[in-house]
Amino acid sequence: MLRAVIIDDEPSGINTLQLLIGKHLEQVKVVATTTRARDGISMIEDYRPEIVFLDISMPELNGFALLQQLAFRDFNLVFTTGYDQYAIQAIKHNAFDYLLKPVDADELKSCISKISGKQEKAGTQSRSTHPNVIELSVKDGIIFIRHSDIIRLEASGSYTIFYLDNKTKQVASKSLKEYEAQLNPSVFYRCHNSHLVNLKKVVKFISSNGFFAQMTDGSSAEIARKNKEQFLEKLKRVSE
Repeated sequence: MLRAVIIDDEPSGINTLQLLIGKHLEQVKVVATTTRARDGISMIEDYRPEIVFLDISMPELNGFALLQQLAFRDFNLVFTTGYDQYAIQAIKHNAFDYLLKPVDADELKSCISKISGKQEKAGTQSRSTHPNVIELSVKDGIIFIRHSDIIRLEASGSYTIFYLDNKTKQVASKSLKEYEAQLNPSVFYRCHNSHLVNLKKVVKFISSNGFFAQMTDGSSAEIARKNKEQFLEKLKRVSE
């Protein structure tokens, strides 16, 4: 499932896109929409979607200015606009596609088909080329840990705590985000801002007083409510 965020200052633009997605694209789920560009920044950072549909000409903050304020940029950017003079700027901002309003259903389907193919290819390459060992900078040097020995990672300020199969912990002097980039995304999932879990080490999904993943060592990691469905989808996929 590809999660999408739609940012457009015109409600009609959002509604049209949602209707087209609902009618033609079952592989896409719209997780958030907004008519306020500044709210769109927090939505992208919080949901970390695979696709962002972004209008360009918006009051307060246009689409290009919004992009400059993002820390998270690992998504497929699709500009949706009523004006064709922004095409060159869109290319410079690494846009995956550029759809003119009113959005044509066939053009939208073609766009999503290409994104789906790109995601599948990236997943295959990641599984085949990802190194099996990660280096941890610890207090007294560097240690090397196999990915398969990692149960979960937990953020602790600018440090990261590694929970390992031998029931030990290692505190490493890099952020969770830096280690997330080194791990296979088909196996390791960022279920919460502070938690990244090895899906192969999850033994139970807990839905009492919040959502949690219980791990093989008995510890648990909180799952953000917005990530629940994707977590369960990825868990099912890694178990197949």
